[in-house]
Amino acid sequence: MSCLAAHFLTVVFLLSSFAGALNAQRAIVKRELNDLAAPAAWQRASAINRLVSIEDDIDADLRVAWKIVDDEERIGLLQVARLRGSDALLQDATVSLGANDETLEGVAKDYLLTLPFELLTPDTAELTETQLNDWTEFRSFRIRRDISRVLLEAQMKPGKFFGQFDPLREFDDERLNNELLKLIRAESEYAEALNLASTEITGQDAASGMSLNANWRKMQLSTGAFEPALLYLNTMESTKRFDAGVQRYGRESILSALEIANGVRTAAIRALAQSDGSPYLASELGKCYETLLSQSPSGEFSSSAALGDLREEIELTLAIFGDDRLLQARISALRAQIEQVEDVRSNVNISASSRPDLIVQNRIAHLKLRSGDFKGAELEWSAGVETALAMLRGSNGRNRSSLSSYLATVYYNLACTQSLQLKHTKSLHSLKEAVRYGYKDFSWMLEDGDLESVRRFERFDEWFEDTAPPSVADRLHDNS
Repeated sequence: MSCLAAHFLTVVFLLSSFAGALNAQRAIVKRELNDLAAPAAWQRASAINRLVSIEDDIDADLRVAWKIVDDEERIGLLQVARLRGSDALLQDATVSLGANDETLEGVAKDYLLTLPFELLTPDTAELTETQLNDWTEFRSFRIRRDISRVLLEAQMKPGKFFGQFDPLREFDDERLNNELLKLIRAESEYAEALNLASTEITGQDAASGMSLNANWRKMQLSTGAFEPALLYLNTMESTKRFDAGVQRYGRESILSALEIANGVRTAAIRALAQSDGSPYLASELGKCYETLLSQSPSGEFSSSAALGDLREEIELTLAIFGDDRLLQARISALRAQIEQVEDVRSNVNISASSRPDLIVQNRIAHLKLRSGDFKGAELEWSAGVETALAMLRGSNGRNRSSLSSYLATVYYNLACTQSLQLKHTKSLHSLKEAVRYGYKDFSWMLEDGDLESVRRFERFDEWFEDTAPPSVADRLHDNS
């Protein structure tokens, strides 16, 4: 036999083997189709699990199967594609958003909600006008769900963390900015998105220890109650619809929903601060600020629906956009409070938590940090350190403990603003001092966005590994 003939037979053998494997694979999918529509739930679930567990690529088989089965089997196929993380049925699911079968429509929506946003690119030219309208409506909801989830998750951390709003960058800037403005205004079209996002977050985190987080518990309690909450926050009026919502969900759920929704609005302003700061956005934020000044929650809702944080956040964002008049007015009012308590400053035996001057100075420093005035924030916290150290030298008893706690916090904040200015040696020194006075949240050091720069400083790794608990120190390179 010639070499050429031998080579030809080898190719034929390989091709026939491949075809056999492919046919066998398709046979596996075909065998499960009947069970996808079985009357017993366990049979349907077993068929889905068997299809999900197939290691080879069955995307083409799923698309072929879709064309030859009824709605019952299609429901199972969508569940298989969702669990496999496959976009094989993207076009079919898009068409099914307007299906007569409500179950199929719901499963199609669930499938499209789990796909990465960048994969949501159906061929819209193939859609009818009705299907295109259904797709446009779903896509808007998907964007709102994704935004809601990012902003809700922002409340689960103690402060700004690295990459906090990065997932929002996948959306078009103009669309994102307009959606954030809708949230800031507490527009009702965000109710369903907030309800779904909060359900997803609390459902996934239930077994992870997050149930100890106060905001997590409030979020769980809020689920379902965001429609009446947004209605009240938008108008600050107790309407019949709002009263019906209180009756339906319960007062405690409404109070939690008001607080969580306001937290989302505050986070939306923070996210908007990362935009281009166009005159249009500044103007719209100014209008929101005027509305907030005219509103005042009443009675039992005054705490949960408080607007102070929202007003302050808008002042900070406008300052970042280049107009710091409102922020400077706030800082001037705070400084006036310090001048009114000069007699307290000489008493070293008053605890740090009772010193209005230290409390107010810390607030001013935070405002300067948040507005981008890092040097100004450093000066404020440095002055706070000097004051507290002088008090510590002359204090005794429980006040020493109070001052040590204060110094731990202020040194940590000082490290943050120094890191933002790329003052790595000073920032690391401040972190060491924070730990010396009792700062213990080493996990947060690895997540805090303000410390991103000093974490890249060559001497940070060595210090952190020597100082942090081993279980946290081991995470250092996972976060690098």
